[in-house]
Amino acid sequence: MKRRLFLLSGPAAAALTVSLCGAGRTEAEPTGSTGGASRTALRQGATGTSRNSRAAADDRSTTSSSTRTGNGEAGALGYPFGARLVQYAAGIRPSRTSTDMDTLLTKQYDAWKAARVAPAGSVVSGGYVVKFSNVTYMTVSEAMGYGMLLAVLFAGHDADAQQLFDGLLAVVRRRHAYAVVPFDRRGKYLMEWRLNANGASAGEGWNAMDGDLDIAMALLMAHKQWGSAGTWNYLREATNTIGALKSWCMAPDGTTKGLAKPTVSRTSDYMVGHFRAFEAATGDKFWNTAIDRAYYLADRMQTVYSAGVGLMPDFVAGTDTKAPYPSPGFVGDGNANENKFWWNACRNPWRYASDYLLSTDRRWKTVTSRMVGYFQEKVTAAGGDVTVIGTGYNLDGSLVTAGNSPAFMAPIMVGGCIDASYQRLVDRLWNWNATHLTTGYYDGEIQLLSMVVAAGNWWTTAPSPPGRTGPRASAHDRDAQRKPGHQRSPAA
Repeated sequence: MKRRLFLLSGPAAAALTVSLCGAGRTEAEPTGSTGGASRTALRQGATGTSRNSRAAADDRSTTSSSTRTGNGEAGALGYPFGARLVQYAAGIRPSRTSTDMDTLLTKQYDAWKAARVAPAGSVVSGGYVVKFSNVTYMTVSEAMGYGMLLAVLFAGHDADAQQLFDGLLAVVRRRHAYAVVPFDRRGKYLMEWRLNANGASAGEGWNAMDGDLDIAMALLMAHKQWGSAGTWNYLREATNTIGALKSWCMAPDGTTKGLAKPTVSRTSDYMVGHFRAFEAATGDKFWNTAIDRAYYLADRMQTVYSAGVGLMPDFVAGTDTKAPYPSPGFVGDGNANENKFWWNACRNPWRYASDYLLSTDRRWKTVTSRMVGYFQEKVTAAGGDVTVIGTGYNLDGSLVTAGNSPAFMAPIMVGGCIDASYQRLVDRLWNWNATHLTTGYYDGEIQLLSMVVAAGNWWTTAPSPPGRTGPRASAHDRDAQRKPGHQRSPAA
């Protein structure tokens, strides 16, 4: 079994694990973040038109050197940060104005970029990476997916967002999953999961499903943001990666796989919002099957193995049987904690709520509400103290690891955005995250992406429910407009 080490930041240092297609990885105690490339460094380190001489003709388009958006207007953006062009179809936001939240988010994005983005000229000219915490390694594909999502989301605020995105993409394509190719030629559209500090292969050529899922989604968003008539044909790159994911990382019944054992599935890979966007882009109804299968597995884990609590394990085993069950350990990432709400499943409230807020698929509200309801009860019993939320739980709800981490706090906050009954919890968790911002790897990316969703700035390329286009101010925005200089205070 292949393994990889990656580090988290923050006070909740712990041994933890996440999985990848074709291999497993172990994670160790976090370290703090270090300096990285600033916007100035980006301008100095790339031309914005990275070239990969090894790319095949069907891998990219070079029909035009101009940058165009999804609406075809040169120099414009399809969805600039803060525009909120498509309002959420359901849910709530923190009790803050959009202006206040966006100010915090843009400052944090700038801090994250300065700390975590670095040139990767040793891999490809004009390349960039999101730095891994362990300096033995340059990056992992998961980090690249997070970075590509952040770059496309903050376009409009970051004048160099497309240059950063293209530099990240150049590294993704140059370091493809070469070990997959002999088994599936589409492996060239998946990224090798880890690179050495010098940019050389460190993942033995295998890919990680979570990274490639985010990369594919970010490519679809890039097509909407900038169009595909420039250096990269983002839409073609997206559909190529989507096809590779279906072929290599999915079972015919829609189950995510590709781990050390193909009958093991990781619950944080159930990125159902991404699946909807994939179906819209390709017309392939398989991705609807994948959503249905993900719901079946999530619901079974909660109702059968966490009845009355509603938590989920990192991994599900026996997915080829009629009775899938929580991993007994050592079949996904190769550790004993795969049957717990641990450092993979902690992301689930963020992933699932992100879909419900836009799709209104009530199945994912139900799944998310079970998890969030459990934590709300704990916080309420503690007199509103969100620091009772720890960093690891058995499925019976018993605490495994204490301490606090944005990787748990931020996704639970997003999960609460599904319903007004969680408003006080959402406000408390927003306030906690706003005063515990980090640029350390994993915590930092999950925290920032979760806060983007909570603030109303997430968007998708999947169709919106009818009647949900056009911006609409939140209640707190309207209150601020009625009373200039007197902003409504958030819930205590």
